[in-house]
Amino acid sequence: MATEPSATARRRGWALAFLALCLGVGLAARLGAAAIPNLFPSLTLSGRSVSWWADKPLFPDSLEYIRMANHFAAGDGLITDRAGRIARMPAYPVFIAAVYAVFGESILVLRVADAVLGTVAILLAYVLAKRLFGGGASLAAAAIMAVYPFFVIQALLVLSETLFVVFLLAGAACLARAYGGGGGYLVWAGLAGLGLALATLTRGSFLYVAPLTAAGWVLAGRFGRPAVLGACAMLAAFALAMMPWVVRNWRASDGHLVVTTLRVGPSLYEGLNPRATGGPMMDRINWDEGTQGMGEWERDRYWRRRAIEWAWENPGPTLALAANKLGRFWSPMPNLDQLRGTAPCALLALSYGLVMAFAIVGILRSWRRADVALILLLPVVYYCLLHMVFVGSVRYREAVMPLLVVVAAHGLEGAWRRWRRGSPAAHGAGAGVQRGRDRGAPAGAGAGGGPGQAGGGGG
Repeated sequence: MATEPSATARRRGWALAFLALCLGVGLAARLGAAAIPNLFPSLTLSGRSVSWWADKPLFPDSLEYIRMANHFAAGDGLITDRAGRIARMPAYPVFIAAVYAVFGESILVLRVADAVLGTVAILLAYVLAKRLFGGGASLAAAAIMAVYPFFVIQALLVLSETLFVVFLLAGAACLARAYGGGGGYLVWAGLAGLGLALATLTRGSFLYVAPLTAAGWVLAGRFGRPAVLGACAMLAAFALAMMPWVVRNWRASDGHLVVTTLRVGPSLYEGLNPRATGGPMMDRINWDEGTQGMGEWERDRYWRRRAIEWAWENPGPTLALAANKLGRFWSPMPNLDQLRGTAPCALLALSYGLVMAFAIVGILRSWRRADVALILLLPVVYYCLLHMVFVGSVRYREAVMPLLVVVAAHGLEGAWRRWRRGSPAAHGAGAGVQRGRDRGAPAGAGAGGGPGQAGGGGG
């Protein structure tokens, strides 16, 4: 009896040491990825020279985020240009402006900041997994998050996904705490709403996750008072956090209600038009066609109308596009032809396949758990369905992939426990227990702390 607390303390110490190792490895890997453009400034990727990537980001989206941050720092407001006053969500540009204000303007500094965000995400995934599944799954989640290649390379991309993932996991962890009930659960529900609002202020496409989650919470709680109050607290915090952006957009659009941005119309048309492929094609559309003299609000409505009209008139091609977008969303490797077939893509595909395999095991292990469905799976399904309408891309899947990593960690822990129960060491321990019983020993003799005990409660 006296050794039990010390054994528990030792296990806790080993767990914390392993978590620290995961954080260290994750940060080192991300800092290494962030430094690649500066270490190899004249690199050629799939026949394409990227000699400029030490000084510029790889994606046009990144340039808009940086331009928006510069306008914000100059006092012009959160705009991309004079014609794009409500073109991007504000959180990531504000983050860039803050980083620039403290450390100076540098793409490398932004990449390092994103590496730090990625490391914070490891810790948050650990917290979320521990709340939902316990200590073993939490350590597995931290380990996967630390080395999963898609997450590591995000440090060099300068995209909003890194900040989005932090807010997503923080909101999910608070929601898991609130869903469990107990003292202060309304405060945790409010914090969950704040996390979901910040995630939406980073990526506007996440807007409907909060109300869908609230509805699911009430249904899972069978309209009981705790579920209704928790859902209301979450939605109230979500609405309050979104309100400043909505009010700002009301003023910037001359009295129109804009909850996210005025890029929804063009983004919808990008995915639903006569030449659509299911992939990005913003640079291949003439956005001035038919929009001369229109304001930002009118242009958004114009492209929404054209996309919806085309989809209505072409149901067959629309369904075919949806299937193609679904395939692009769940593709094990990048969809760009120039990147397929390279050795790094094989590593990406292998790691993705392993995570998805264990995620399926984790889903099966928690099949009847409403909290897992609500907190981890609902956002993934929502995002998948959303991008069957808009553009499908691995990039958008990776924004919600940390939730599947947490599920995969639960599956990995279950597979590990099953393997331990079937290992020779476990059978040896079980035989020792049986011999003790045959000699009249207490049922627990010979089992303490051994592999047989470690396997109990798996399943």
